[in-house]
Amino acid sequence: MSLTPTVNLNDQDQIAKSTTGEIHVIVGPMFAGKTTTLLHRIRSEATNGRNIALIKSSKDTRYAIDSVVTHDGTKHPCWPLSDLLSFKQKVGEEAYDKLDVIGIDEAQFFGDLYDFCCKAADHDGKTVIVAGLDGDYLG
Repeated sequence: MSLTPTVNLNDQDQIAKSTTGEIHVIVGPMFAGKTTTLLHRIRSEATNGRNIALIKSSKDTRYAIDSVVTHDGTKHPCWPLSDLLSFKQKVGEEAYDKLDVIGIDEAQFFGDLYDFCCKAADHDGKTVIVAGLDGDYLG
């Protein structure tokens, strides 16, 4: 005779589990396709009916000020910010609450990346997709 264990979650555990977000990280050297992968993931999430927002560092002005742009010219509108913790205020609390997925490009430029990602995922239940360099010019 075999016994199959069962797991019973109380209501608080189920609520906590449903509001827990995720952090996905895309890292690599320059010209590795990080932004291309990020845009693919963001567009896929939007196609699947999830509300998305895309953020990049305001320091990144290479191709456009208010768009994330790949080296081959593919682009998507974004919020250019100097710090991530200002995002909720800039987008508005009501709009922020409706977001399911937040994409961050050029993540290495944000000093508050860790704090923002932890708050967005752990407290706010967002899926955060982060793309950035895995080192500087010294490796």
